[in-house]
Amino acid sequence: MFYPISTNHLSGLEYKRYARHLVLDNIGHNGQKRLKAAKILFIGAGGLAACGIIYLAASGIGCLGIVDDDEVTYSNLHRQILYKDEDIGKLKVHVVRDRIKDINSQCAIRIYSCIVNENNCRDIIKNYDIVIDTTDNFQSRYLISRSCYLQNKIHIYGAVQGFEGHVSVFNYKGGPLYSDLYPKNLNLYTKKCSMLGILGVLTGIIGMLQAVEAMKIMLGIGNILSGYLLVYNLLDASFKTIEIVPKMNSNLMNYYYENKLSNSNFINQSNLLCILNQSMVILIDVRQPEEFGKYHLSKAINIPLKNIKFKKTINFMRHYLGDKKIVIYCYDNLRSLLASQILYKNQIKHYCFNS
Repeated sequence: MFYPISTNHLSGLEYKRYARHLVLDNIGHNGQKRLKAAKILFIGAGGLAACGIIYLAASGIGCLGIVDDDEVTYSNLHRQILYKDEDIGKLKVHVVRDRIKDINSQCAIRIYSCIVNENNCRDIIKNYDIVIDTTDNFQSRYLISRSCYLQNKIHIYGAVQGFEGHVSVFNYKGGPLYSDLYPKNLNLYTKKCSMLGILGVLTGIIGMLQAVEAMKIMLGIGNILSGYLLVYNLLDASFKTIEIVPKMNSNLMNYYYENKLSNSNFINQSNLLCILNQSMVILIDVRQPEEFGKYHLSKAINIPLKNIKFKKTINFMRHYLGDKKIVIYCYDNLRSLLASQILYKNQIKHYCFNS
């Protein structure tokens, strides 16, 4: 993932503030400008978020979004270090907004006093580069994962229980999703994470590791925890990584077959071979460029899903490809189905390859 250098200039005060960043070879002036241009969303303002919010704001992240509908309670204070006794009963997002302004007045804050759900999740995350998932329930995690996938957003996951914490990065350059780690057929919705015990300091460690991954991604440095689950055990001071094997995400597919996609002109592999033997066929791969570069069908062109909806893309396809047979495909089907729905709404004739 490449993030362009921000055109925003660093002020004289920012040069002083971030002096220890600027002397690092992997950050420097351009890296600090990338951090200033970054937009990062925290879903959840509890223990995992507390340290990460503080350090990302202090490090020069240009915009932080915070989603939470809870009020501060006494049981929060042993691990949620953003809050104090005088904050009891206040909305967390209001307290966080004021704390961030105290830490770094140049950091823009957007707050959402709500719970993410099917109706608002995609609209909330669409304006951010990275989503840091600090929720404490499986339903929200699945929803965040699906929304990030559909909008090509990076999903940084963290979880804690007792004396152990987990961190991973999902949907990074076509990497695994949360549902690859915890398939929905495990029926984890019945688990009540919020009722489990937790050593307060552990939330700070795991939350900081989430923040570190976000900074590495924005700066384009280091190895990202995509495809691996990092497991930290506080009692024996051990870190281990477990490989996550991507699976065909049937739950996402079923959701969109049942709810969204009834008008696409599906074809199977044998139909595709027949069409490809004809002339005037345009095969469009809707994956990200990094995925396309690793593997693609012969003679395919790459138009990522996020670009399909652009007016200039639709106009190009309508005016320059209108006399050709257009075939949309993607290795896991879901993105090709979504692209197909966009083309259908714009009355562009096409086929959707269903592998």
